[in-house]
Amino acid sequence: MGKKWQGDRKREYYYKKAKSEDYRSRASFKLKQINKKFRLIKQGDAVCDLGAAPGGWMQMAAEIVGEAGVVVGVDLEEIEPFPEENIIAIQGDMTLPETIAAVKSQSVEFDAVISDASPDISGAWDVDHYNSMTLSKSALNTALELLREGGNFIVKVFQGDMTKELFTEVKRSFQFAKIAKPDASRRQSSEVYIVGKGLLKTPVRYGDKLTVTVVEQGRDGDGVAYHEGFKIIVEEGRVGETAAVKIKKVTHKLAFAVKV
Repeated sequence: MGKKWQGDRKREYYYKKAKSEDYRSRASFKLKQINKKFRLIKQGDAVCDLGAAPGGWMQMAAEIVGEAGVVVGVDLEEIEPFPEENIIAIQGDMTLPETIAAVKSQSVEFDAVISDASPDISGAWDVDHYNSMTLSKSALNTALELLREGGNFIVKVFQGDMTKELFTEVKRSFQFAKIAKPDASRRQSSEVYIVGKGLLKTPVRYGDKLTVTVVEQGRDGDGVAYHEGFKIIVEEGRVGETAAVKIKKVTHKLAFAVKV
């Protein structure tokens, strides 16, 4: 049996499942599966859903955060209101300051920002890929304004030449980054999800090139340098050595670098 038949069968299965369980979209199960794997959202969290209409991800996020959490959904289109007081719908453009201010009024900082937004599909692959990346980058920029340090992010993209560029941006902004495709996505679909865990607010990021001076010797034999007071482990560094380095990994407390 062909991939198209399998994809149609999967689409029909999750569509019927969403209807039977009163979800507004079968996409709800994509979020459920991604969250089960990566634990981006937990009970009591404040979550913002960008491009939220018709509200399927809002529903699933609300189930996860429970009554102690809050879910704020944003979309250019009007989202049918939910009866629960902690599920809030805002109509507006996520890139505009007034929309961001309205979202922030619901929570000082968010624990997770999620986005399953899609552009209008033209049928031309290169156009749809470009529009998807533009929308996804807007979601990332908005997330960086809304998230607390250590917060999490997920965004849908259509795979293509620009996917790596956005993934690198996420990798620079978060301690952990991964590309995932949940089972609820159709196999033949080009959509994937970029996951970012642990928002960084450090003075150095993945890929940075710096010149540092090693001032200490680490316990494992590597050198220790500092940049704006932030600790950097320099592979094979020696005390007193000044070297050009490239940052390979960053955590909230320190970075790891190799000489270049």
